[in-house]
Amino acid sequence: MKIKTKSKLLIGLFLGLLACHSTKITPPPFPSDEAASFPTVEIPLPATRFDFLFPRDTLEKQKPYYKDITDYFTAQDINQIAVKDPKLFAGTHTEIIDFSLIPEGEYAFPLPNGKVISPYGGRRRYHSGTDIKTCANDTIVAAFDGIVRMAKPYAAYGNVVVLRHYNGLETIYSHNSKNLVKPGMRVKAGQPIALTGRTGRATTEHLHFETRINGKHFNPSIIFDMDKRDIRKKCLVYTWEKEKISIQSIDLFPHQQMGEYDRFAQTDNEEDNIRGLKN
Repeated sequence: MKIKTKSKLLIGLFLGLLACHSTKITPPPFPSDEAASFPTVEIPLPATRFDFLFPRDTLEKQKPYYKDITDYFTAQDINQIAVKDPKLFAGTHTEIIDFSLIPEGEYAFPLPNGKVISPYGGRRRYHSGTDIKTCANDTIVAAFDGIVRMAKPYAAYGNVVVLRHYNGLETIYSHNSKNLVKPGMRVKAGQPIALTGRTGRATTEHLHFETRINGKHFNPSIIFDMDKRDIRKKCLVYTWEKEKISIQSIDLFPHQQMGEYDRFAQTDNEEDNIRGLKN
């Protein structure tokens, strides 16, 4: 009796193991692509432009000799020769321009191959610029990178172009037979801007070339060597006091550019300005 019972137990155990071994466990099905997809919604981009948050020409104005200049112009700005830049001498009475930092290709003599026929000051000391001559309808080029502030006929200047430069200066080109630029245009050094002529008060075709800062003119020979038709690699300190400008040519070390330089300024007398070139 006991033998039969043990046999039945063994048979039952064997059948149970066999049943477990033959049973397959089916994993749950993966979700189909349709079940896993998400609805697509078109989200429109905002219509507002945020360009005003970023200054224009940010990379270009990282150059060490560039200043923060006013590059938008009022009606007076585009119709008058002598105007101030509100950003110059703001909170200070000195401005420094280091022309030794300006590389080749970023400055140009305004009338290549031109010859000076009348210097700044002239015989009566009333001449506000330098007269340079080659031939009629010769090409006048921009002295530095900048923006056209004025381009129109203007009294004795005749057809005149005024450029405001990123270094803080303005240059004037007058008696032109034709202006090639308009206010608001950005130009590069050496870019054609006008053709020589004799419009306005002029007796021969030539370029009347002026350099100004904050509306005040000074001798262009402080910046350009007129004989070599090249820039002077000098550092200039401009001092604004009592509506007058004085200029001193100095040599600076980099750490000195953080301080005040009014002690170098002497006078706005032209003879002293020229003397500063020989220091």
